[in-house]
Amino acid sequence: MSDTAIPANLASSEEFDARLKRTDEIRWLSTRYAPTPDRERLVAFYLLHHELQRALTITEAMIGKIRIQWWRETIEQVAGPGPVRRHDLAEELARVLKDRGDLIAPVHALIDAYDDILDDHLHAGGHESGQDHQQRHLAGEASLARLTGLALDAEAPPAQLGALAACGEAGLAIAAQLPDATQRWDAARTSARQLPAVFWPAIAHLAALNPKRPQPSPFATRWRIFAAVLARSL
Repeated sequence: MSDTAIPANLASSEEFDARLKRTDEIRWLSTRYAPTPDRERLVAFYLLHHELQRALTITEAMIGKIRIQWWRETIEQVAGPGPVRRHDLAEELARVLKDRGDLIAPVHALIDAYDDILDDHLHAGGHESGQDHQQRHLAGEASLARLTGLALDAEAPPAQLGALAACGEAGLAIAAQLPDATQRWDAARTSARQLPAVFWPAIAHLAALNPKRPQPSPFATRWRIFAAVLARSL
């Protein structure tokens, strides 16, 4: 359920890469530091995340729910023995998940997190500002962070996945200007220092969001992400 559904020619990995650069350049910059197979998984997962976020912007929440269900069914097809529906991102997800069946459950967890957000929208008639709904949005970012962490290291222990989740939540808190954004940032920054180098392609983009520093220029953004990967520090 996307503007890319049933394309005449399915996209290449390079085209997905370019698509992420257009839609989320700081995450795209961060993925440059991952080995090619891992980078392609990250790109596909970030594009799926973008599709799930788009479902939240639909005026009619039930239509958004239908889009979420479409992606759930797509991942079920990816995990099954039969063909995958002809959709460029669906087929790319099937490709990058072909040898990583362990990632199917985390992908479903990401989809479920956005389904929970839309449940609130459906019941409230739109976006809510309450604490419970805020936590659902944060849980969506945490699910994405855990998924990307497992994509980079299938054996990632719970403590490291928890640190990645805290980083994901801090990024959303900063973007949404939540009252506790600075506190979340400080805690995530401390946790991130303990993360091995393998995980930094999934979190280095946060260096460009530091709420205690001025918004960087395009050149400074690239430099901050490079420095974060090099020093393993946000």
